[in-house]
Amino acid sequence: MRYYLVLLILFSLSQLEAQQWIQFSQQGFYTSYLNPANSGEQSKLRAIVAHRSQYVGLGTKIIGTQYASFSSPAFTKNLGLGFRMLNDFIGYQRYTQTEALAAYHLYKGKHRFSVGFSAGLVQLALDGSQLTAPDGEYLPGTVIHNDNFLPSSKVSSLAPCFSFGLIYGFSNFSLGIAMEELNKPKLNLSQDQSGTIIFLNRTINIHSSYVIETEKLRIIPSVFVKTDFIKWQAQTEVMIKWKKILAGLGFRGYSGLNNDALIGVFGFSLKEKVQVAYSYDYNLSYLNNSNSGSHEISLKLELPRSFKQNVKTNMMYNPRFL
Repeated sequence: MRYYLVLLILFSLSQLEAQQWIQFSQQGFYTSYLNPANSGEQSKLRAIVAHRSQYVGLGTKIIGTQYASFSSPAFTKNLGLGFRMLNDFIGYQRYTQTEALAAYHLYKGKHRFSVGFSAGLVQLALDGSQLTAPDGEYLPGTVIHNDNFLPSSKVSSLAPCFSFGLIYGFSNFSLGIAMEELNKPKLNLSQDQSGTIIFLNRTINIHSSYVIETEKLRIIPSVFVKTDFIKWQAQTEVMIKWKKILAGLGFRGYSGLNNDALIGVFGFSLKEKVQVAYSYDYNLSYLNNSNSGSHEISLKLELPRSFKQNVKTNMMYNPRFL
């Protein structure tokens, strides 16, 4: 299996810097995933759950991701609070991230300035008893890898994580940038300091979209870029909304070997508050002959919230109460 090879390469090194990038095709719907500064924006309560099955058929073990988030304005339209959760697994490896979110929004006419912050925990776990190494000894009930960096049992590591984001919006346009893993979390997958230690690289997410409104349609072109300045990932898409139906096309990649997938999205809304969407990725990389594509399904709840405005006016006193 290809992910076994990846794991063996990973644990042949005693210390490395890496980022297990979570990949979504519908990330334009997952506003809190893109940037913590989106929490509670536009005075809307948002709740999202999603599941993605990646590279179906690549191996006997599932490669996939689950995502959940909730955000809402709190006390005032300028303050947003929420949380986001990720659970990503590749074979016998699992990556989990849970964070609390906070954002402040400043509205000036058609302009919006938002700043956001998140804090939480990341966990990396691996069931080493299910792996095999070329020089290992595997008798019934015995796992001996003969590799100092490959665990022979279930191991895991926990570390704090922090993110920061900024967003500028004007009318139907928005541009945001977020830095994930500000503190470069350190994950030690061994019982001593000489074993396998993984540092998660700081990652920058850049996202931009524009809403084109016609009499019957809403057309939303978007661009998403993720980088740690060592590797890059880009995705462009165009979503079209007509009444309660939405459809879109996207492309992940930018040139040559970085071209990953052609994406199709279809969904619908229920009572303009609940949205269900499905996307399919047709793989364009060298893995094309080894899998049948990727599937992603999401459910989104969105409710507007209103807040009383304190309006300053001239006060008139009744002389009866003076």
